[in-house]
Amino acid sequence: MTAKRADGDQFVQENKETLVRILKHGNDEFVRALALSALVRYGNEPLLHDVEAEIERAKEEV
Repeated sequence: MTAKRADGDQFVQENKETLVRILKHGNDEFVRALALSALVRYGNEPLLHDVEAEIERAKEEV
């Protein structure tokens, strides 16, 4: 594991609630894309399933 990967893993684990909140409630598409990118690249499998569920829920609301 590289140092960058370890840093990304640690950041996502420490800030996953904030990243998910940004995805759910953020109004800046670029910032939301960055949050999603971090979660997809460095998040664990259960976290990715949570993100997928939130995306599906958002699609149903539109």
